[in-house]
Amino acid sequence: MIGIRRVLSWAAVLAAASLFGGSASAAPKAVSSEMDAVAGSGDVSVAVAARGETIYEHDAEDRRAPASVQKLFLSMALFDELGPDHRIATRVLSTRNRGGVGNLWAVGGGDPSMVSGSSGVGRLANRIARAGIERVRGSVIVDSSLFASDWQAPGWQPWSRDFVNRPTALAVDGNDSPDPAIAFGSSLTDALEARGIAVRDGPRSGRVPPRAQGIAVVRSAPLRVLVTHMNTTSTNFYAEMLGKLLGARTYGPPGTISKGARSAEAFAARHRVEVVAHDSSGLSYANRVSARGVVALLEHARMQTWGRAFRLSLPTAGLGTLASRLAGVPLHAKTGTLWNGSSALAGWVRLRRGGLAAFAVLARGSGKSIEDAIVKRIAADLKAPRCHARNCQNDRSRMDTRCHFEIWWKEIGPPARTPE
Repeated sequence: MIGIRRVLSWAAVLAAASLFGGSASAAPKAVSSEMDAVAGSGDVSVAVAARGETIYEHDAEDRRAPASVQKLFLSMALFDELGPDHRIATRVLSTRNRGGVGNLWAVGGGDPSMVSGSSGVGRLANRIARAGIERVRGSVIVDSSLFASDWQAPGWQPWSRDFVNRPTALAVDGNDSPDPAIAFGSSLTDALEARGIAVRDGPRSGRVPPRAQGIAVVRSAPLRVLVTHMNTTSTNFYAEMLGKLLGARTYGPPGTISKGARSAEAFAARHRVEVVAHDSSGLSYANRVSARGVVALLEHARMQTWGRAFRLSLPTAGLGTLASRLAGVPLHAKTGTLWNGSSALAGWVRLRRGGLAAFAVLARGSGKSIEDAIVKRIAADLKAPRCHARNCQNDRSRMDTRCHFEIWWKEIGPPARTPE
């Protein structure tokens, strides 16, 4: 892996230079000098591209910790593998399909949004009742085997778990309990009994038998909605849950934090960008990427069929982790923060002179104000190259998240603000 990463680091530089026209900066000299003055006031790496060409760079090849900008790579890999409309299933099976049954098996598919209320476990209980189940002579047996039980990654600090609950394939209420799968089983047992379906014994863990038949299934909101929730609020739990799901899909079950990280690395490598990933959330202080690499992947994403869904998953000024930042600036961007002073901001911004620019700012010890100043300068001063049919694909779509948020508020609930 180390040898591969060294080769890829040079490939990433060459690929980015080729993608962006091989220029360190296409900005006019006066504008470039003004940008340098802002970027040079702190320890930052900056890359900006529009329509397939570099329009500004400052120390863009430096590899730094992306913090929660890591979630961008997970999002791209998820959309590329599963598509924005994918829904995650939670299933209930039994060896009989009507009347009294011995046990019910609840099998988790990795849905991070499952809740104990009427829109989650209650909905599943309703479907079990409609399937004709009248009583359970045994237990609700929970099967969370799609994911391993790991809850650690290289580069995590002693306090990292305070910012992410254990990611399990069968989850409920954000997994704010010592045994999330059993908590799900208890919630389902209570919901069944509230509907007149008696369950003799308490929940326990176990594997679903091969002969079991499907009784009921509920599916999550579309992946685009889950990813919007993750990116707008920077929810680490969603990131590690979806990372394990991607890892199980890419490398086979059980899904692990490591497999999710490797999936993001592999996606980036396929597009000749080196990403060193140890998790999906960005909590690891050992993750590394360059600003040039981030922008290369953003430019790739812009050209994909899922590119618009990805861009709309990122918060705009005044929403989520950008709640108090960059007012009036037309952008979609992901924030990132670590306790050691590493900070990041990456996404797209609408240029005043026309066009959409992909940008990345990776900083150390410089604060959010310098990131905001750089992005404001990008929007006001930089100019996109001339538009051609190929390089302007998806360039004129509106900077608007309303279509996603209307679904989100209905299916998941309004965004919670985080300190990031």
